Amino acid sequence: MNNDLGKWQQYLLLKQNPLTANSIPKTKKYSIENLLDFHSRFDNVYVKHDTSGQGRGLFKAYVGKDGKYCFSGFSISGKPIKQCVNTIKDFHRILRPYEKFGRLGRYIIQEGIQSVTRSGLPFGIRVHVQKHKRKWLISGMNAKVGTRATIDSGILNFSRDAKVISIDELLSKHLKLYDIKKKNVLADLEKLSISAAKTTDLHSPSKEYGVDFGINPKGKPFLYEVNRNPGVAAFAEIENKVILKRIMKIRRLEKKG
Repeated sequence: MNNDLGKWQQYLLLKQNPLTANSIPKTKKYSIENLLDFHSRFDNVYVKHDTSGQGRGLFKAYVGKDGKYCFSGFSISGKPIKQCVNTIKDFHRILRPYEKFGRLGRYIIQEGIQSVTRSGLPFGIRVHVQKHKRKWLISGMNAKVGTRATIDSGILNFSRDAKVISIDELLSKHLKLYDIKKKNVLADLEKLSISAAKTTDLHSPSKEYGVDFGINPKGKPFLYEVNRNPGVAAFAEIENKVILKRIMKIRRLEKKG
């Protein structure tokens, strides 16, 4: 049985939790009407395929100064697309090329969070949560910072230029947070991640989750997505693999029971 939740189901689930509900971007099911509504309310919005991962079927959409509808991202197959069109229906046709065959695909629309460093580079945070002796714990965090090439879309998954760094380097060097603020942000990330893991585990059980965040200019974390059975390769690139070794140790202990 596949217990993976789609992005829309995940949103509805996290919306029921009082803690996570206040920290997820505004989200609606995709439709032309909803996309127009979001364009009228937010500078940038993201259109995401409901079940795809690794940045596939993910677009940043906005209205240009000339009134055209612009979008930048990746098709379901991972093909880069950057284009401006005259009408919202033109975007719809590119997003759903197989609609005439009755294969629509499901998408959601999400409020765009301005999660950028002091120098304007997009970044994202991954918090790794594991269950150990029936208790949830934070086994590690990392951050991924994009390059100038990723500014248009803000999408880091497919960028070979994105760099994995420690959470401390992100908060101290790239965001220049003072110690008390940094401590508060870390506490918020931990609290939200544990809460998201507990909530998700009720409907899509797993022994570990990767929880993805952005942080807006005011320092408020926004929870993007909870990943079931997350990869850990990025942790090999930071802190002399200390976090990676911790994750693998907990996995071994849990396996032994």
